[in-house]
Amino acid sequence: MNGKLRYLRFLAYALELIILYVLSGIPNFMPSLFGSKPVLLIAAALTIAVFEDELPSMIMGLSCGVLIDVGTDAKIGYYTLILTVLCFVLGYCQRNFFVTNFLNATVIGVCSLLGVYLLHFLIFGVFMRAPDLGQVFLKQYLIRFIYTALFLPILYWLNRLFYSLKKGY
Repeated sequence: MNGKLRYLRFLAYALELIILYVLSGIPNFMPSLFGSKPVLLIAAALTIAVFEDELPSMIMGLSCGVLIDVGTDAKIGYYTLILTVLCFVLGYCQRNFFVTNFLNATVIGVCSLLGVYLLHFLIFGVFMRAPDLGQVFLKQYLIRFIYTALFLPILYWLNRLFYSLKKGY
């Protein structure tokens, strides 16, 4: 019975990722704040990673990264690489170091999300010498970070519900 619940849990995760991917591709479905929309798949990958061990976390991070890279005008491979490694590390830390609760997951999610966006800004903004770095950071990165972080609690509770299938209650 436990094996069936595990497959059901991963099916729920996969459906969640597909639904979030489709919703992110629908024009005008998510309102934009100052021209930026949230990247829900990053929030989903991070919230799944705080519940699962290394391998499932890494697979979910890889899946979300590929979907983001393919579905947006992002530089191919950035989100795939970053989310795969980050979710693996979060899965390892979840198993060995921290207790998963709402506060921990929110702090870890916000810090990880900030790291993803700051690294992206450094690589594709600062190192590529993009013009108007201040406006680019404010309009493209900071607003998107805040908007995406607002969805972390919602996805935390959804993935906590899916994770409860592990124990069968």
